[in-house]
Amino acid sequence: MTILGVPSFGKGGLNSNLNPRFGRCTAFTFVTVEDGDIKEVKTVPNGAANAMGGAGIQAAQTIGNNGATAVIIGALGPNASQALNSLNVDIYQAPGQQVTVKEAVEKFINGELQKIAGANVGSHYGMGGGIGGGRGGGMGGGGGGGMGRRRNF
Repeated sequence: MTILGVPSFGKGGLNSNLNPRFGRCTAFTFVTVEDGDIKEVKTVPNGAANAMGGAGIQAAQTIGNNGATAVIIGALGPNASQALNSLNVDIYQAPGQQVTVKEAVEKFINGELQKIAGANVGSHYGMGGGIGGGRGGGMGGGGGGGMGRRRNF
């Protein structure tokens, strides 16, 4: 028996798309596979999705807390990889194209997914670009009502 943890979009489930961002996915779909058949499906929200930092490590803890013995991932950073390895969770690379959780699990059952040893992207890969600093909200810029230029209207 294998319990797969699959990062998912939305609320998760077999018909949800696999989310390539492990630590920043919105939910995990846990699929129990036994004798080549899907026996049970459970979804769990990813509490780390909006974390300021350490999302991959927190997501790996969610995987471990739900008894997963393997994950199917798109992108996995070094910290999450170390955390999963310390939990003895096998890591499988998801297909390159967008697939549903069910399609990814079927590829796992059929032996079509490659087992990988660890991280396949750098740290902070899943972080959004954000607005960044320096958007011009300062106090300068003139336009004041100084007394230097009096006009008669």
